Amino acid sequence: MRIMVYNILEGGVGRIDPICEVIRHADPDVIILPETWESGEFQKLSDRLKMEMFQAESPRNSRGHIGLLTRLPLLQAVNFGPLDDRLTRAAFQAVVQDKHGPFGIIGMHLHAKESTVDERIRVRELDAVLAMAEPFRTLPHIIAGDFNAQHPQQLIDLTKAPNFIKQRLGIDVQGTLPAQLPRDAIAKMLAAGYIDAHAMGRQPEAFEPTFTTSHPVFRLDYIFLSPHLPHTLRGCSTVCHPMTRFASDHLPVLAEVGMPLMAC
Repeated sequence: MRIMVYNILEGGVGRIDPICEVIRHADPDVIILPETWESGEFQKLSDRLKMEMFQAESPRNSRGHIGLLTRLPLLQAVNFGPLDDRLTRAAFQAVVQDKHGPFGIIGMHLHAKESTVDERIRVRELDAVLAMAEPFRTLPHIIAGDFNAQHPQQLIDLTKAPNFIKQRLGIDVQGTLPAQLPRDAIAKMLAAGYIDAHAMGRQPEAFEPTFTTSHPVFRLDYIFLSPHLPHTLRGCSTVCHPMTRFASDHLPVLAEVGMPLMAC
């Protein structure tokens, strides 16, 4: 099974063609898509890719929707956005039918920005996400999406960050850096027993950033594997395609479970 996480940026408006090109190149079976709040554009993606769609909407954030596209049979899907007020955006719990049996998917998009206060919000959201995963305890599953959070071992050169992030962090023209960015959210996922697919078999210096496409500094997009799955992982990397820089400000992440990963 080929699994992709792809934040398509502000609903994908005006960029459906390059987004489709990137997705077709990666050839995923399942895609978790943060920022699919433009329902018409999301429907275009579904139609052009000939994949079944599910859209989870957030009652508290009109730009907090997240989508699922699948060419595997969709057995069930639940939008948890209205069910847990710890979530600042939508999140979904779904089950697809893989050739090996039912496979669970939890898709989410956590609160953004880099401060310690923002990280506390994400950690609280993960309490809700991990509660969503509880029914999947005996089922192979993933938790995936845009975590807006830093891995504890990620090497980050903030001098190469986009200007809008430098301004938020208070990096001045001389390049004076703030204190270390908080890293509690991803540490929480690891402590809960989930495995960062991209980090398997890689040293931190080989971690590939996903944000931004023009200034690739941060790794915000993750696919976490349940303990059932690491031995079946065949690879996890960002997707290489000439259209990625036109399609979104995030690079997609592709993991493959149970089959060889196609090199980009």
